[in-house]
Amino acid sequence: MLQLNNGGLFLFPPHIWKFKFDFDYQALDPKISELFSLVKSNSKLEYGDALSTVSVDADMQPHTWHELAPFQNWLGGKIADIRREHAFTYTRSEVTKSWFNKHHKGGVTVEHNHNFATFVVAAYIKLPPDSGFIEFKDPLEYHKSGWPIFPEESLYRALPAEQGDVLIFPGWIKHRVQPNLTDSERIVMTFNIK
Repeated sequence: MLQLNNGGLFLFPPHIWKFKFDFDYQALDPKISELFSLVKSNSKLEYGDALSTVSVDADMQPHTWHELAPFQNWLGGKIADIRREHAFTYTRSEVTKSWFNKHHKGGVTVEHNHNFATFVVAAYIKLPPDSGFIEFKDPLEYHKSGWPIFPEESLYRALPAEQGDVLIFPGWIKHRVQPNLTDSERIVMTFNIK
């Protein structure tokens, strides 16, 4: 149990984790560009100057790339630790889908969750300063319906990040992405894990 200075207690394991991985962007960039060139229709979750490879064929998804094998080996250890921390009754996980999202100035991803995914992994492959962060919605939003709060201001929390940060969170938690305020592109790789 962790106790905060102001008396707040954490009795249960966290639901959002943040780690760091050293991606070789130069090695990944040609394959990422090729993948984006195959996009025929954009995701309904992307708005503004934003593009997603979520609809590209399964054999081209990033979790199948040998360039990302070191990341997958590293990630497997993190997922195993999280499963143990939460006392999961199974000991095996697999990536069921993976893709990239690219946001130019004004591009956003709207609120959603990942049905049928136990975990979601969001890895910041390219994150220029002021290009926006992910925001998570308080999973207790319905329990707080009688509280004197402004939902848009109180229920969302941004998670500051840097390039190379890897976030792991449950598929059921609602999230969205802030708009990119720069002229540089933001690239995030996402894995769904079951």
